[in-house]
Amino acid sequence: MIKRIVYFYLSIVSASVVCFEIVATRISSVIFVNNYAFIILSLAILGLGCGGIFAFYMFKTELSDDKAHVIPIVLFLLGLSLIVFILAVTNLAWITKPFVYFMFLFLPFFFAGIFYARLFKIYATHSFSIYAADLVGAAAGSLAALGALALLGGTNAVLFLALIVFGCGVIFMPEMQKRNVLIPVYLCLLLIMAFLLINGQNGVVGKVPIGKFPEKDFYYVYPDAVNKSHITDSRWSIFGRADLVAYSHQDVVRQLFIDGAAGSPMLRFGGNTRHISPLLYNILIRYSNTIPLLFLQQHEKNTMLVIGPGGGKEVLTGLLNGVDEIVGVEINPDFVNIVKDQRDFDGGIYSDFPNINIYTMEGRHYVKQTESAFDLIIMALPSTEQLQNIENFASSENYLLTVEAIQDYLNILTPEGRLVFTVHNRWELLRLMVTTMNALAKSGISNQEAMNHFLILESDYAPTIVIKKNAFTRDEITHAREIIQKLPQDYPAITYLPYHWEEIDKTTLVNNFINVIQSKRVSLQDYVNNDRFNIAPCRDDSPYFYKVKKGIPDEITTLFYIVIAVNLVLVALPLILIKHKSRNIMLPLNFFSCIGLGFMIIEVSIFQKLVLYLGSPTISLSVLLSSLLVSMGVGSFYGNKIQAENPWKRIRLMSVLVVICGTLFFFISQLILSHLLHLDLFIRITITIALIFPFGFLLGVFFPTGIYILKSAKMDNYIPWMYGINGTMSVLGSILAVIFSMMSGFTVAFFIGIACYMLILLSTFQSIIK
Repeated sequence: MIKRIVYFYLSIVSASVVCFEIVATRISSVIFVNNYAFIILSLAILGLGCGGIFAFYMFKTELSDDKAHVIPIVLFLLGLSLIVFILAVTNLAWITKPFVYFMFLFLPFFFAGIFYARLFKIYATHSFSIYAADLVGAAAGSLAALGALALLGGTNAVLFLALIVFGCGVIFMPEMQKRNVLIPVYLCLLLIMAFLLINGQNGVVGKVPIGKFPEKDFYYVYPDAVNKSHITDSRWSIFGRADLVAYSHQDVVRQLFIDGAAGSPMLRFGGNTRHISPLLYNILIRYSNTIPLLFLQQHEKNTMLVIGPGGGKEVLTGLLNGVDEIVGVEINPDFVNIVKDQRDFDGGIYSDFPNINIYTMEGRHYVKQTESAFDLIIMALPSTEQLQNIENFASSENYLLTVEAIQDYLNILTPEGRLVFTVHNRWELLRLMVTTMNALAKSGISNQEAMNHFLILESDYAPTIVIKKNAFTRDEITHAREIIQKLPQDYPAITYLPYHWEEIDKTTLVNNFINVIQSKRVSLQDYVNNDRFNIAPCRDDSPYFYKVKKGIPDEITTLFYIVIAVNLVLVALPLILIKHKSRNIMLPLNFFSCIGLGFMIIEVSIFQKLVLYLGSPTISLSVLLSSLLVSMGVGSFYGNKIQAENPWKRIRLMSVLVVICGTLFFFISQLILSHLLHLDLFIRITITIALIFPFGFLLGVFFPTGIYILKSAKMDNYIPWMYGINGTMSVLGSILAVIFSMMSGFTVAFFIGIACYMLILLSTFQSIIK
């Protein structure tokens, strides 16, 4: 009975820690830009491993004393550190300094690491059940984060989690076991929880500040934007914090931001398409992606798809330019709901027009699923370089701008159809052209012929490219030139039209590229190789469209060296200090290192490969993470029944099965799911879980088997150390997954993860521990 209570409260603590990790991801993305948030979160999660190492050194008490004193104290410190973290975030001016933020974020993971390490040592003989409870709790936490952010917002969610941790700590304190003490304590905690739920997303301790970085559009939409701005609506979700901002110096344009970045304008519109205010028309016509719509004949604007409509500017542009049917696909439901709620301001652009349909889903998935054909597909500044998903290294937004994505878009265009894409700068424009040329080449269109499919408005900020499914005809270009000649000089300029090589300005970045490729002086591949920036075609297997520099980004390389150094210290220092040096310790050290590395590389690779088939990347990642953890929990629970007489034989068998099952799963899952995109999301999720379950079952056997082996060999003193090594190696595995995927793709990364389990297999044949 006592063990069942421990399992239950362990699962609650695990759920709280994982939920906090996800909420902290969202908070970090509001304060920092992607690179900082990525580094800070990775280093903070190292706290789990560091806590395990700390427990190995510092706690030499009897295990019974741990249950009575150390465990509840650690849980109290964990809960307290969560409260201190959120108070610092909302009230400390220096919190936007990366190192200051890191210190406060590190502590909750550090105390959680101590808790896990000691608990695994106390219950080493029940490691399979303990690990199962841990994994099931973590799975619940990954799903709970969806509701926690929606119900409570970032700040109140952290406070709520702290109260849960306090409640778990109480159960481990003998003096609190009496009913007359326990009931009042829990009632007090429940009352505070109810207070937080009543307040919902209205933070009781303040708001999370938006860090002042160049990438944070919130500060740079207008000069002195901070003093002119007022956040009129703010909503938390798993996608981030959506803010609607109004401005004191004008009330024609409002901005929607996600985590203070990726501003999307919402325009004042009276709802009457026949009476457009001159001011509104003047604003719209000065966006570069409006100009290409002026060239269209009526039969070329029957249907339009807008990917990521945000505040509705592109939808409004299409409506006022006479497009018959408009579909908008927006991944963030908060954006859609805010626009609908602002009906009096925006004219009900998302709700009052029968020819406009807005769907809340991921754009690429809609394109792969739809049976409709479109004359126009418009995508403007489709992504922010913010941390948009619950996994630190998820990059699903970049799947919108890959070779395979361009092929998908072209496949649903009508014969006269065209893509109108607006990106952030000239470099992105050039990379998008190279990516598109690779997509067209797969249809037999040469690089020189591809130039007749492009129309370009090149500029330093927000350049636009028009990509036509079939090449522009000379008559179409003549018609476009006639319209261009009538436009005022201060409107966005067309910098490239097909069939007019002699007239283009060859000094611009893109036109110089076109001239070089058209003249065949240099091949496309040589041009890409010689360019100082990364303009190589972006592919689904390595979807890092916004990776500017060639090779591995400096911040990831720096993080890699830091984590390597931490791991070396945490491995080498205990080895030096161990009084009775033994070769026996090297095998478990290798074992726990490999499962930490291998599992995380496999996990990241699986998520990136499967997320496209499920739609919304954030929700999909939650489902995938929870299903993988649950299946591992089941594997852990029943794992001790496999080759029960010899745990090393069990590890050998599981290693072989992981290699075989992992290989089959990786290829079969993609083949099956690609043919099931037309099915309902629930059915696809069910099929995905069924595919993941056998593989997850096998992965769940390793860790508790390692703990059991240490206990059986009377090496249970090393359990906290091994737990710490496993945790820090998992962080290293996450970073390596990104590095390998950038260098060679997620397919290669996945099989490197599989290779870690092959190393485990080979090492067991030299096992000394019996």
